[in-house]
Amino acid sequence: MPSQTFLNLDSKKQQKLLDAAMEEFSTVRYTEASVNHIIQQAGIPRGSFYMYFVDKDDLFSYILELNKKKIIAFTIDVIRSCQGNLEQSFLTLFDVFTDEIITHNLSRFLKNMFLYFSMYREKFERPGHDLFLQVKDVISTEELKEDDLEIVFHLFMHNLFVGITEAVKTNKVSDIRKQYRRIIHILCYGIYKEDKRC
Repeated sequence: MPSQTFLNLDSKKQQKLLDAAMEEFSTVRYTEASVNHIIQQAGIPRGSFYMYFVDKDDLFSYILELNKKKIIAFTIDVIRSCQGNLEQSFLTLFDVFTDEIITHNLSRFLKNMFLYFSMYREKFERPGHDLFLQVKDVISTEELKEDDLEIVFHLFMHNLFVGITEAVKTNKVSDIRKQYRRIIHILCYGIYKEDKRC
């Protein structure tokens, strides 16, 4: 996480460094991302960078934390705007996130993020649980049969994550979107006909 020195910087200077880092992490593989490129793009001395962050990992971890906060806030807003309806909320989230990936060419950044989580999984114990705790009071539960809301939420989140991963890997986002909509339909309405009894 950043030092107090970084947090005391003018917000424009902070953003310039973060923008340069996002550009680097969105352009090359994580292993090839260079602190030298980032500081050149941001126009800061090398010594200043190391007064702000321990290393590249520390900077990337901070960017992930910032993005996590944005995603949580956005997810809450979407669920509220959909009156707590999980089906509509997750269809909207998928559409918005995939559009954002395409518009801002974030495929490489997301690949780096997935790699980072694999390499440093212990730093992010149950990341979905934090999100659930912040959105659970916004979710409409009146029509849900399942009473374990956290399991239901994680099923939706897992499929959102898988859908976005597939969208990142392919240029056929419209096909992935159709597949994702089918999965959400099955999650909401099950695989059995109405008169089927177990």
